[in-house]
Amino acid sequence: MAARRLLVAWAAVGAVAVTALVIGVLWLANPGHGSPAGHSTAASRQGDQVAAALRRLPRDPPSLVASGARSQVAGRARQAFPPGTTVVPDARSWAPDGLGGGTMLVTVTVPGHAPVRYDVIMVSEAGRWKVLATIRAPAPARQASGGPS
Repeated sequence: MAARRLLVAWAAVGAVAVTALVIGVLWLANPGHGSPAGHSTAASRQGDQVAAALRRLPRDPPSLVASGARSQVAGRARQAFPPGTTVVPDARSWAPDGLGGGTMLVTVTVPGHAPVRYDVIMVSEAGRWKVLATIRAPAPARQASGGPS
């Protein structure tokens, strides 16, 4: 019986060691493990560039329409951004797709209307970031208050 307990104990120690080794390898293989939200410096810089482009939407929406979306937009980009509209991109939400584009969450507020969040699909064309498509995103969940009143 003592030999069996010793064998079980060594098997448990071995399982813990193998698990720690696998976790360590995965941690080292993730290039963004030391940066916030797992983003590399290059992805963060790219996210900042995309956010800067999206902030220009209220001033000049047609200039940010991707060539692949022009036929659907058909010159109506300006209608989506009446005077006074604000666009607030969340640069931390930038998710590059590895193919020269990605997505970013954006909050658009049209005067007289509640803010609306969109997941914006972006592409890089001739070195400039363009909007390919937008998908309305669900409103963020409200946090519960501190407790019963």
